[in-house]
Amino acid sequence: MAAKKDDFSVKKISPKLGGERGIRNPNGPTSSHDLVEQMEFLYVEVIKVINNSIDTCNLIVEITIGNYKSSTKTLTLGPNMELNQVFAFDKTKGDVLSVTLKDGRWGNGTVIGKQNFKLAADIPFRVPPDARIAPQWYSMGSMELMMSIWFGTQADEVYPRAWFSDASGVSASCVRNTRPKLYLAPRLCYVRVTIVSGHDLICNDANRTPSVYVRATLGYVELYTEISFGSNPSWNQDLIFVASEPLEETVYITLFDRVNERNHKCIGILKKKLSEMTAVKVPGSAPALFYDIEPPVNLEPAGDSRRFASRIKMKLATDQAYHVFDECIQQSSDYRAFAKGLWPDLLGKLEIGILGATGLHTMKEWIDGTRSTDAYVVAKYGNKWARTRTVVGSFSPKWNEQYSWDVYDKCTTVTFGIFDNRQLVVVSSDNRVNDGLIGKVRIPLMLLEWDRIYTCSCPILVLREDGLKKMGELQLAIRCLCVANPYVRVTSPFRWMLPKAHYKYPMSMVQTENLRTQAIHLNCLNLARTEPPLRNEVVLEMLRPTNKSFSMRVTKANWERLRRVLSKMFDWCVWMKETIRSTTDFRPKIIACVTSVAVLFGWYWILCLAVWPVIPVYLAVISLREMFRFSRGEFDRLVFGVDARPPLPLVPVDLNLWSLDTPDLDELAEEFDTFPTSVVDVDVLRMRYDRLRREVGENVMLLLGDVASQCERLRALLSLLGSPLTWICFSIVCYVIVVFLYTFWDHVILFQKFVFIWFVVRWVNFQCFRNDLPSGVCNFFRRLPTNEGPMF
Repeated sequence: MAAKKDDFSVKKISPKLGGERGIRNPNGPTSSHDLVEQMEFLYVEVIKVINNSIDTCNLIVEITIGNYKSSTKTLTLGPNMELNQVFAFDKTKGDVLSVTLKDGRWGNGTVIGKQNFKLAADIPFRVPPDARIAPQWYSMGSMELMMSIWFGTQADEVYPRAWFSDASGVSASCVRNTRPKLYLAPRLCYVRVTIVSGHDLICNDANRTPSVYVRATLGYVELYTEISFGSNPSWNQDLIFVASEPLEETVYITLFDRVNERNHKCIGILKKKLSEMTAVKVPGSAPALFYDIEPPVNLEPAGDSRRFASRIKMKLATDQAYHVFDECIQQSSDYRAFAKGLWPDLLGKLEIGILGATGLHTMKEWIDGTRSTDAYVVAKYGNKWARTRTVVGSFSPKWNEQYSWDVYDKCTTVTFGIFDNRQLVVVSSDNRVNDGLIGKVRIPLMLLEWDRIYTCSCPILVLREDGLKKMGELQLAIRCLCVANPYVRVTSPFRWMLPKAHYKYPMSMVQTENLRTQAIHLNCLNLARTEPPLRNEVVLEMLRPTNKSFSMRVTKANWERLRRVLSKMFDWCVWMKETIRSTTDFRPKIIACVTSVAVLFGWYWILCLAVWPVIPVYLAVISLREMFRFSRGEFDRLVFGVDARPPLPLVPVDLNLWSLDTPDLDELAEEFDTFPTSVVDVDVLRMRYDRLRREVGENVMLLLGDVASQCERLRALLSLLGSPLTWICFSIVCYVIVVFLYTFWDHVILFQKFVFIWFVVRWVNFQCFRNDLPSGVCNFFRRLPTNEGPMF
């Protein structure tokens, strides 16, 4: 059963951003973390230990505050007894910090020394850009421990590499998977290999005509041309790859001779680095050049002692004028070309504060029966990925991390993915577990106004076979800052959305989707090489497009969208028809006729009245009113912090339009069904087929048939001009009109006015002129022939 409609709405929240900065006090101090709530941590940095005794021991540093305990038990000591580890604790969990040095060779360890610190008196507070707290030596019995202790926030430099107390149960080998990280994915570029023709190709068998095809390989991708026959074959075929910067890979060109179905022999090899190819930065193609190919064996024509080399004519280029799509085109976050010289001017900055989440569902269950969720958020915009730290064992985690991106086009989308971290326990390589997706939130930047802070709680919605499920809420603070000059800001909505090459030499949708698969795979490989890696399942889920399979629910929603748009477009026409033409009341009819006569005969005086006293006064009053409203709104916002214009919701969800308030479970089951179907019940399949054929297929068939018939009648009307009799009648009518205009030129204007009055009187449809029968013109048009014959 779906939840209530109110549960899926975007809610406005009022967090204390930046410690009472931001929207609550716009004129107050700001920082790089002014879009998040300030979180205070107790940082303990353990640097190294000096063993002044003769005995060797396994040293362990144990840090305790309240019920939280962390230790260096799983950490490896450096060659100089170095630990270099930072621990972070919630300072509200206790009043005393205890640091104990133990010898871990036996049991729970023998205590060597201990130091206690009162949180209220002994520990300083540091806020960047203050200098780091200098580490100190502390005596621990016969040994000395170097460490540093201070209070800090998430703005501290050690925050990204700290070991938080909620993750104290995570081993040292897995704690890296809990830390926040920024990832910069390499930009992608198209590599176009155009195989034009081959020249002087020879094979092992001189008595057989070669059947040659070319294989081009870049990385893991192999593309093939068609088979061409002869010693001088011709292909003229494009093979397009996707490569990532830096362009240092090698393309391998291999020519094969197809002897039979199973026997394919290599007759030539060519290697070419991407850096040696022509860099195309304007719409166009690279020059066609001849390249000598190296035969796998020394093949030379009989009786010829000269060096012989077969050649292949190709166009090799890196198409840097295109943008490589790795996201769905309708929800892309970037449209820039690969070449930086083709980038548009910087428009603004996107700043996002990931505050926290509430009401997350249970994602895993341990052996002892406990359930937990270890959530983190991945934000993706352009080629920059941001990953928050993992809050272990919390269904309402608090991250309060802030990130920023450059915005070159506001008609883009930022994507947030909430995942459950399942890499906190060491597992064997044969039994690896993927991180689980909790849900995704997409926010179009077109919904955001410049220089305004949006604080909202967005529902995390997931559509399943049993209906729409709410997996929790993601709390965000978003701001778009405009840094462009006024000219760039005004002209940015009129720029090309895609680079110029996409319009000059467009690619097909099928080709774009195939190349998008290569781009996604390259992103997975590149981000997997980082430390810690951004896992493949995370990248795939973030770049996964919307489902394009057939859905009865989406079909009905699209039809309803079209109906709403058309009804809005023709509301005025419908109102005019219902108010004037269809009514039997004479008052609106008389008003329409009198207005038409006044406009027709007194147009000069009306124009003079509108131009001189009316329009300037109207424009002046409107301008003064809007200037006053704008000045008052800005004064209230800057001085009192009151916003007179509340922003629109960022993610409006029309549940009624998309049939999600009361979903049909059978339609959802059909939507999530595989192709071919996995349903074995014949009755269910018959019901779905009848519904598709009768409810949707018949309407679509009839609509297309009616549109085609009208178009065929229009074409038949135009084809009548080919008849000699029609041309004679048309010429006579034109001659009569010319003679009439020449003879009664002085009365033409008056005649036009009376014709217009007659049209208005007929259009307002007085009772005495009312005739519901179709006109002769409509009858003639309906009699025109169509191809709507009997269907066999």
